[in-house]
Amino acid sequence: MFNIKKKFKFLEDGIDFPFYNDIPKLSTIEWAILVIAVVIFIILASIKGIPKIYHALLYFLVMTIPAIYICKGNYSLFFKKPKLRDFKTIIICFILYYIYSIGMGVILQFSGYPVANNANIALNLNLMFFVSLFIQLVGEEFFKIFVLLILMYIVYRFTNNRSLSMYTGIIGTLVAFGLIHSSAYSGRILQILLIQGLGTIFNLYAYMKTKNFVVSYILHILIDLSTFLLQTTNHMLIGEI
Repeated sequence: MFNIKKKFKFLEDGIDFPFYNDIPKLSTIEWAILVIAVVIFIILASIKGIPKIYHALLYFLVMTIPAIYICKGNYSLFFKKPKLRDFKTIIICFILYYIYSIGMGVILQFSGYPVANNANIALNLNLMFFVSLFIQLVGEEFFKIFVLLILMYIVYRFTNNRSLSMYTGIIGTLVAFGLIHSSAYSGRILQILLIQGLGTIFNLYAYMKTKNFVVSYILHILIDLSTFLLQTTNHMLIGEI
């Protein structure tokens, strides 16, 4: 019989999340580096006017350098070769994300709450746009992972309760990831929290299930590329009418 409680302990193959339970152990300084990286990322997300490629590079560097540093050469803590079943996870999460996001968008619209498109997306999806996107999403994925691990570490340290620390980390990560999109979606908090925030649960699930940055990164690329292409196509069609 399917055991929901066991399924959502996220311990497939016996692999747990790194660092939060001191396996492997990070020093106070190393945890401080992760916190500072998250704070800098949030500040960068609120700054407007920076060319997209530079913004993407800053996201990438601020998140990736600490990630590589804390691995101490054991890069399998974050990066693993995807397995065949991981691609099944990617496909399922991709479909579920669109079912959720479209459904939530319809609910918001019918409730009289206008849904905004991403204001940072240019209609001309040139090579530089795609290069910037691929670089930026590395930073965004590490942002989510860092927030998750930091919150898990804090709660686990005081409670020694893995489930409580994990679910606190999930909620905090969804809220934080939604809020960093505030400027991109015209500060529409309800949309940001319900779609960009809660909607990223499928992406976060992909990481938590596999403990593999590569899996959640691929999923994030597919979601953003398809979203931006649909948004751009919609603008072009409207312009032709």
